[in-house]
Amino acid sequence: MQDTTAPITPGSPPSAVRTGWAGRPDGRGVVFSRFADVSVIAQHPAFEVKSAGWFDRHLPGWRQSPGMRLFATSLMFHNGASHQRLRKVMAPAFGPARLPELAAKVRTSIERLLDRLGALPHGDVVDLHALFTLPVTLSTGCALVGVPEEDGPFVYEQVQPLLSLLDPGAGAAALVRANRAANLLKPYLVRLIAERGARPADDLASLVAVGLGADEAASALSLALAASFDTTTTLLDHAIAALLAAPERAAVACGQTTAVDAAISEALRLAPPVQLITRVARQEMSVGGVRVTAGQEVTALIAAAQRDPQRYLEPDAFRPGRSAGRLLAFGGGAHYCMGAQLARLEASLVLPAVLRRFPRMAAAGPPRPNDHVTLRGLRELPVVLGR
Repeated sequence: MQDTTAPITPGSPPSAVRTGWAGRPDGRGVVFSRFADVSVIAQHPAFEVKSAGWFDRHLPGWRQSPGMRLFATSLMFHNGASHQRLRKVMAPAFGPARLPELAAKVRTSIERLLDRLGALPHGDVVDLHALFTLPVTLSTGCALVGVPEEDGPFVYEQVQPLLSLLDPGAGAAALVRANRAANLLKPYLVRLIAERGARPADDLASLVAVGLGADEAASALSLALAASFDTTTTLLDHAIAALLAAPERAAVACGQTTAVDAAISEALRLAPPVQLITRVARQEMSVGGVRVTAGQEVTALIAAAQRDPQRYLEPDAFRPGRSAGRLLAFGGGAHYCMGAQLARLEASLVLPAVLRRFPRMAAAGPPRPNDHVTLRGLRELPVVLGR
């Protein structure tokens, strides 16, 4: 779960600047896109996320919005001690003790879904996103949180409008949809938390039921669901789409660990699920020669930074053999994504399995992107499976 930009805050989309920096049109902040600068912003303790207190000062009335109240009080909008308190409660759900169980769940889901794909008519065009990658991550995310798998589609549908609040320039229509979704999702999560409080299980809902108040627990689960569904699906979609035409495909299909890990890292570099983050400077400092004043907003374009030509040769090409070094796809510093290891685990199981089952799978047209800016992923991934 990586911390992203703040809801309903204007800014520049990731494509606006490839390298360097640019002042925002409203004069309130600075946009950075060089790798070195974005790395500083993602990791340096002088840069904080926008907290509830920031919203109180800059967006009065936000607490009356059910959508913002549910999402903007989650872990990614806390700093310092409160952030560490929430993280400490949630972290065991993503820890080493839980990973073997979740890996078994991923393997079961993969086999079931691949069998369904294999039963489809030979030569048909199928949407691999809808029929495979998204269902795999829905199943895993539900197991992580404690949501019954049959409720996964409902929860996913309600999470999507909340994610729109993270986009720069999200407006009134997005807020209406988010409020409607929150009014459906929060009661569901509150009931789940109450059930786990009475009958704990080995899942995140049980941890937050014991360790957090009802509102904090619901916000924690909404964030975990959003991250486990969308960010991992984006990683899987882009990795598969890139590998279909890559010479490394055969090595990944064989499950060669080095090849699989390299393909995952390169997919994260080329198309990071989280495209940008927004921070607020706690103190005056210089970033890349640019003066940032205390209290000023900065937007760091992760997607642009990871294609910085000063760092990467042929930055727009999928080259798993490159030495990518440290990536920013999962953030950095105190807010480094707790689900990073789980996302990589899912990808390490999914990629070899699907490429091995369908060795002649080929693209059947360009992928269709979703409507988000911050959590930029795919809506459709059309392929011909082959055999």
